[in-house]
Amino acid sequence: MNLGYRPFLVGLSGMARPLRRLLKACDGVETVEFALVSIALFTFLLGVVEFGRLYWTQSELQSAAEAGARWCSTHSSAANACSTSTAGVKDYIVSQVLGMSIASGDLSSFQWSAQDCGNQVSFTYTFHFIVSGLLPQAGIDLNTVACHQA
Repeated sequence: MNLGYRPFLVGLSGMARPLRRLLKACDGVETVEFALVSIALFTFLLGVVEFGRLYWTQSELQSAAEAGARWCSTHSSAANACSTSTAGVKDYIVSQVLGMSIASGDLSSFQWSAQDCGNQVSFTYTFHFIVSGLLPQAGIDLNTVACHQA
C-alpha cells in the first residue's frame, strides 16, 4: 500500500485538511484588497473635497470683497462712510458671501483705504478644514484684496 507523499506529520493529519483548504481558499481576497486600497482612495477623495471647498471659499471671499469695494465707491459721501464706520462695510461684505454663514467678526485685519486704483478693501478670513483634528495646522488664512475705481 503506497501512501504517497505526506507533507504533514501523521499526528497532525487532523489539522492537515483544514490547513490545505485554507491555503487554497480565495474567498474574501477582494474584501481584504478593498480594505487596503480604500484607505488611500477615501483620503484622496476627502482631499479633493477639502481643497474644492478651499478654492470655492476663496472665490466667494474675493467676490464679496469686490462687492464691498464697489459699495464704498457708490455709497461714499464727503465724509466717506467707509472710512468712518467699517462695521457697515463688513456687514455688507458678509451678506455678499454666498453659501457660507460667517459673522462680520470672522473677517480679521479688515482695512479700507483710498488708493490710486480707487477704494480698496482688504481682509483676512481663517478657513477651517472639516477634519481639522487630523491636520497639524488648525486653519489657513485666506487674504483678500479688492479695489474699485471711484
